[in-house]
Amino acid sequence: MKRFVIAALMLGATTSANAAPVWNNIEFGMTRAQVEALYPKGKGVSYQSHNIEVSDITVTGKCQAEANIRFDDAGLVKEVMIAGNPSMGGRCSNDVLTALSAKYGQPANWDDAQTSILSREGKVAVWSRTDGVAMRFKKYTNGAFGGGGLGKASWELSYTKADAISL
Repeated sequence: MKRFVIAALMLGATTSANAAPVWNNIEFGMTRAQVEALYPKGKGVSYQSHNIEVSDITVTGKCQAEANIRFDDAGLVKEVMIAGNPSMGGRCSNDVLTALSAKYGQPANWDDAQTSILSREGKVAVWSRTDGVAMRFKKYTNGAFGGGGLGKASWELSYTKADAISL
């Protein structure tokens, strides 16, 4: 715990002034080395070439998830995606959506997502935070394992920079 606090304090001193908080203690523009200092490789933390996966994140009292911290080609944080662990009947996706709505208000957008043969159908809610972070929540409603998520995540939440979305 002491190492975590020290790393967090050092991280705060070295991140750029224009970095926007994204999720937990992760900010856009952080270097991979800064994220690795917060999440050392080991049990529940694995490193891939363009992302770091952190398992068993507690989202609500009964709901767990996996965080994927994604980096751009320069090795800077560009996105954080949270995928809910499987839950009975999609209970966790409902809990997470309720918590997000309570914290950020009603989503700016709530649409059925289009699907293809290779993807799972779902409903998408979008929030735009005042700090420039766009949040996209997808609640799955179909798939070979169903929208309930017994075999797969029943929801995903991604955080991106709103100005990074090209139209």
